[in-house]
Amino acid sequence: MKPYRVSRFILLIVIFSLITSIIVGCTNINNKFNTETVSDDKALSINSFLEKNSSSVDLKDGSLTGLSIFDNDIDKYDVFLAGESHAIAKNYDIQLALLKYFNQKADVRYLLGEMGYSKSAFINEYMETGNEELLELIYRNLKGTASWNKESYEFWKKLRKYNMTLPENKKIKVIGIDIEHQVKTALIYLYSIIPNREIPESIKPTIERFKNSKNNIKNKDELRKLIHLLRDDMKNNEIIYKEYFGDKFFDFSIVVDNIENSINAYEADFDIIREQSIYDNFKRVYNQLPKGKYFGQWGLEHVYQRLCHSYMDEKDRFAMYLNRDDSPVKDKVLSIAYGYINCFRMTWGKKYGVKRNVSAIKDIGILNRFAKTDITIFRLIGTDSPFNKKLYFVKKPIGGVTTDYFQYVILIKDSKGTTPFDE
Repeated sequence: MKPYRVSRFILLIVIFSLITSIIVGCTNINNKFNTETVSDDKALSINSFLEKNSSSVDLKDGSLTGLSIFDNDIDKYDVFLAGESHAIAKNYDIQLALLKYFNQKADVRYLLGEMGYSKSAFINEYMETGNEELLELIYRNLKGTASWNKESYEFWKKLRKYNMTLPENKKIKVIGIDIEHQVKTALIYLYSIIPNREIPESIKPTIERFKNSKNNIKNKDELRKLIHLLRDDMKNNEIIYKEYFGDKFFDFSIVVDNIENSINAYEADFDIIREQSIYDNFKRVYNQLPKGKYFGQWGLEHVYQRLCHSYMDEKDRFAMYLNRDDSPVKDKVLSIAYGYINCFRMTWGKKYGVKRNVSAIKDIGILNRFAKTDITIFRLIGTDSPFNKKLYFVKKPIGGVTTDYFQYVILIKDSKGTTPFDE
């Protein structure tokens, strides 16, 4: 064979190899959400279980039929926690559907908000009155956060519309149990609930000083001193404060405490102080409110029921606190993790933008083969569940099995990011 023919033959082989590699590579990319490296026996067990324990949800038709997959478990739990990646538009559609379902099927009356108590108080007032100026007040102070988006604003309007259809004993109340991240909103709320009547002499200097601080707090040090003064005076004169504030004493005291918790968290170990405060706040509202069940949609980190390595690292999460021995809902917490495929999220801070979301849970290809719609629910618990024996989905686990971390997964596909509030 002549040299140029040999060269051309070799060149053809190289080209063929490249084309084959590209085709295989494309196939692998297309199938990466549909295959996982598990043994044949394990795959058969997992596939068989998931096929029987998955449910497609179509929220466009307005029905909640796909959510009936929860039916066999709702009586076992008092708190239902869903864990999202923030700023993804479909999160709000799912949150509303889950809240309606748990309200109708499990008698959930309390929406646990990843927000300060003051924000939830304004939202509850909006839901009673329809006064959107209250929502606008909240959103003015949310700029720069993930919550400052149109979808969340519309969520509150839709929730009010739903609430208006319910009898009084079924209406949903929003309960914020986070620290007061938006201190300006918290202060406005505190000023708004100070009684318009004669102040008892023993607490008058402190109340007057607080009232006169409106629009005059120059920095964090001044705020800290003022809040310390107020807390100390409330502690030393608790009976008088309770008489003066009446049924607003609880509201006033929990907001004051969580302004201080917020100051401390942002200056020290943020996650430890914040999670402990969230749990303490839950116990306070649990003891204050009429007994009922709770649903909340939080960032995924907060709903893990076991330690894992992540940005919070080896620090107890809210859901872990709820399973402690001193918890009123120990062993009655259901965690639902959200996984995402081909979704985008809004970015926030000084500038808002959009970027492709990276799913916070792994192994989503195992789930994707059973996803017939853009929202699919997977039940992981049950006597024959392989997820009670093996560990999947958790990216950086610290031992245990899947259901030690969460008990359900909702797979969400093809969602845009949320829209900045002013666009």
